[in-house]
This record gives sequence, structure tokens and C-alpha cells, in this order.
Amino acid sequence: MVNSKSLRRKIALFIVLALTMTACGKNPEQSEEPSKESTVVKSEEKSEEVETQEQVEEAQAMSESVMDVMCGASGIVARADGSLLVTDIYNKVIWQVQVHNGISTVYAGGETVADLYGEPVGGYNDDILEESYFKEPWAISPFLDGYAVSDAKNNVVRYVSKENVQTVNGSTKEKIAISNLGVRFENPTGLATDEDGNLYISDTLCGAIRKIDEKGNLVTVADELEEPMGLCWKNGVLYIAEAGLNRIVKLEAGKVTVVAGGEEAGFEDGEGTAALFDGPQGVAVSDDGVIYVADTGNSAVREIRDGVVSTLLSRDRTSSLEMCPISPVGMLVSGNDLYICDSFARKVIRIGR
Repeated sequence: MVNSKSLRRKIALFIVLALTMTACGKNPEQSEEPSKESTVVKSEEKSEEVETQEQVEEAQAMSESVMDVMCGASGIVARADGSLLVTDIYNKVIWQVQVHNGISTVYAGGETVADLYGEPVGGYNDDILEESYFKEPWAISPFLDGYAVSDAKNNVVRYVSKENVQTVNGSTKEKIAISNLGVRFENPTGLATDEDGNLYISDTLCGAIRKIDEKGNLVTVADELEEPMGLCWKNGVLYIAEAGLNRIVKLEAGKVTVVAGGEEAGFEDGEGTAALFDGPQGVAVSDDGVIYVADTGNSAVREIRDGVVSTLLSRDRTSSLEMCPISPVGMLVSGNDLYICDSFARKVIRIGR
């Protein structure tokens, strides 16, 4: 058995020896004042601290949401009164956002029970605005006197008027799947509206783009696509984020052509098909013809000017400071601002163009 007194003596002796050796190793003539070299090092360290603080402030400013709530922002549209409507795939509702102060209130969609992780489960119910239910409100676009919303997980398109929510899947003479709700979509996502009031829908898992007119008649305007998602109509052209083939295409005069991106996933700036995207899910086009792409898989926002792709915004995955963009989806060009919905970061960020 170890004697505790003997052990304590040995420990004390070891400490004394260690202190003695430390004292002997010190030069008695060495000045206690820091050397010029150490002063320079401290100065550099201080400079690095300042730079880090600036980086923090810049990252915070860039990732600040225009909303005063966190939500799974996915689709976005501007209203005539200057406010925004934002679809929320997490809370399964649609928010109205006052841009000047960020105040956000529920515009449509009722509260539903939460799952084991606290996320609302959503549902399906056509009713007055506050008692309607959505399962995954993905995109939103003007339609008729209100707005169309693609309810992806319910496989339907909803019409949100000033008073209520209805289903508007449309009717068709084409040989495609029909349900008691009308045409059966397979994970409808992107939406866009042309000057004549026609609504375009990405029927994502069917690889097609459908068009519904104001009377509810549906026709297919493009097929044989690979997971088309985000849509944008501009000056007679429908721009499509073809996520399955990692590229942006356009539909013009009934013909689909490639704007930019190759079929391989990657992250490369360049001209036309030399550029690479990774599962782009959103697209927006400005009045001056600049195409903005939500390059979702790359956590980036890209722009296409005169056929050349460059990176406008990209998350630094090696930095803990830059938290946006993570999963950019829906986008909106409004004047000199570009709004970006980030469903994973749960915010809508705004950057100058």
C-alpha cells in the first residue's frame, strides 16, 4: 500500500526542483521590458483582431434578413403596395413583409400541429386565408386577381385571392394524369406569369413545363427536361432553372435552348456551357437583361451578363463568419435590389445590384 505522507513528500520535492530549474534557466540580466520584436508581434495581432471584427460586421450586414421572423423562405413576389409576399416551406404559410421596417405577418395559411422536431406538419385545406393549409408552399407568382402558389408536397397549385385559397390545377385534353382536383402534378415548384396572364408551372418530377390560362385550360409547353424548377418570364422568354442537368435554359417561340451551364455539376465561371452550376433552383431576370441564378448546390448566387457567368455571392465554407447564402432558392429583382430567399438560413437577404 502506498504511504500517503511519503507520496506527499515526493510531490513537494518534485515541485521545488521544478521551480529551481525554472529559476536557474532565467538570465538575471534579461530585461523585463518587452523587446521591439515582441511589440511588433502584438501590434500585428491587434491588427488581425481589428480585421476579424470588420469581417464579422460585414458578414452580419450581408446576412441580415429583411424579415423580422425566421422562416424557410422559398418563393418571393412584390405587391403593388410595395410589400413582399414570401412563401415559407418550414412554417407552411405565406408571409407579408413590409420592406421599410421588416415587419412580417401571416398573409395566408393556418397554424398546424408540430412534429417531433417542432416543425409544423402543414396540411391541405381550401378555405378562408387564415384557415387554409399548405404542405410545402414553394413558389408564388401573380395570377388572376391574386397569386398562384405551388404547393409541392400536395402536388397542386393553389390560388390565393383576397379572401380565400382554392386549388387551380386546371383541365386539359392532353393524355396526362388527372385527379379529382384536375391535372395531377408531380412536385410542382417554379412559377411565372406572362403579360397575358398565363401561368407557367414547373412540373418537376414529370420533367415538363405546363401553362394554365385564365380560364383554367392547361397545355404542356415543354417536356423532356430534367427536374425543371425556378422560372422567370421576361420579354417573351421563359427562363428555366433545370436543376437535374445543372443549367439554365430558355423557352422561346416553342424551342428550348441552353443559356449557360453544362450537364455536369461543378462550380466554374465562364462563357455559356463552359460555366458550371450545381442543381440551380432559382432564376430571376432584370430589365437590363442580367440573369441571376440561385446556384443552390454551390451555396452561391451567380449572374449571367452577355452570356458570361460570374459569381456574385458565394459562401466561404472555410469561414464560420459567412453563413449566407447556404441554400438560395427564390429570387426577385426590384429596382436596384436583388432579394434572395435562403430556405436553410431561414431568411431573405437583400443586396445591391
